[in-house]
Amino acid sequence: MRWLPVVKTENGESSIQERSSEGSRIGEGLLTEGSCDELAASPGSEMIGGAPLDRRVYFEVFGCQMNKLDAELMLGVLNEDGYELTDDPRDAGVILYNTCAIREQAENRVFSKLGNLKGLKDARPDLVIGMLGCGAQNHQHDIFRRYPHVGIVCGPGEFLRLPQLIDQAREEGQVAALDLDKPVRFARTKNLGPRPHHAFVSVMRGCDMACTYCVVPTTRGGEVSRPVSEIIEEADALVASGVKEITLLGQTVNSYGKRLAPGRRIGLQHVLCGLNQLDGLERIHFITSHPRFMNRELVEAMGDLDRVCEYLPLPVQSGSDDVLRRMLRSYTMKHYRKVIDDCRQLVPGIALATDFIVGFCGETEAEFAETVKLLEEVRFNGAYIFKYSERPGTPAAEFADDVPEEVKRERNQVLLEIQRRISQELNSESIGQETEVLVEGVSKKDKTRWSGRNRKHQIVVFPIQGDENLVGQLVNVKVRDVTSVVLVGERPGEES
Repeated sequence: MRWLPVVKTENGESSIQERSSEGSRIGEGLLTEGSCDELAASPGSEMIGGAPLDRRVYFEVFGCQMNKLDAELMLGVLNEDGYELTDDPRDAGVILYNTCAIREQAENRVFSKLGNLKGLKDARPDLVIGMLGCGAQNHQHDIFRRYPHVGIVCGPGEFLRLPQLIDQAREEGQVAALDLDKPVRFARTKNLGPRPHHAFVSVMRGCDMACTYCVVPTTRGGEVSRPVSEIIEEADALVASGVKEITLLGQTVNSYGKRLAPGRRIGLQHVLCGLNQLDGLERIHFITSHPRFMNRELVEAMGDLDRVCEYLPLPVQSGSDDVLRRMLRSYTMKHYRKVIDDCRQLVPGIALATDFIVGFCGETEAEFAETVKLLEEVRFNGAYIFKYSERPGTPAAEFADDVPEEVKRERNQVLLEIQRRISQELNSESIGQETEVLVEGVSKKDKTRWSGRNRKHQIVVFPIQGDENLVGQLVNVKVRDVTSVVLVGERPGEES
């Protein structure tokens, strides 16, 4: 996911704006990443928008929702220190990339961007360039060697020190901040994300799992849960600022509570119960869950609490027990199917999403066929579908990456086509029904329509009337038509 900054919002605060996303996603829409910026070695202006050049920051973010939230926290500490954002790197005294280590393609784009900045740094030696986040943690030993013009390498454990790191880089040339042992603590009271009525809230950081393909445990450290009261306090402040929908984040969000209170069993359901009592909060989501920790108490809370939405992303990665063992996913297909059955029994009408990795090391045609069978059987509303790519430093990097690239592409396309058909069929069931939509803004593809999402996280579009402003409002829409990614409708009484 790539985000670019906007200089000011109406209340004078800086914010970040979503520009595009990556990956094969069916069921929730797909936007595409643009090409790398080609930077001319221009010195820029000495004073832009009232701020000196050395207090102007150009900031791009790649990766998961946790990276988006980290970007907001980074932006908050930079705001407090007097920095402003610019959407032109030539007009910045600081250029920062918050990076993702999960996908090789995302890392390669960042490295390309870093390389393109050498000329700008040569022309302006006072420019500070920083690589932040998981990618920085993962490649910490190589960045300064490969890109000597980079001044900051900062992992996800120390980004709240950004203002000090910028000062230190200006004085010393280069600085590294890569400690993962210090818990990241913050008191967030404002939402600086792209949607003023939606906010991400972290319930935990890090990961204790050992999936063989994943770098997260080494780039974000072990799992640390935040106290329930701290999460509720943050959410309450965000709701007071106008937030109506909150998405709780964790690498394995439903394992929340481990080691939080010795002798007491605390789980994500306790957070959901607390949030459900906040006046003004309309919707609650949580991502991303691990099948191993999807216990009955949590599923029952989803069904019982009226503000918790009927939407669950539950990555499965493969339909084959043998592949799951090689991945060290720590569950079987029998367990996964039982979780799905419980969710559909206890949360009527639940929409399910998932992740698949095709072409993992040693995946046979028979093992892939089991994934196809699962996809046809469960009928997910949406799915992320990725081709396996080896990540240095993971246990799977020691395995033979022996599925040919053309086979990976073919399997990827097979799943995409099946999911596209299933999504179309499931969406068609909504035709003629009313759905409650939280309006996010004007549709990017049709400026005559509002766009938002319903409680099942489906994109819904409907006509704009006059000069109305419905952003952040809940609106009932009657569905008239669908695609595999969008529901198209009208407000009741407006039927032609």
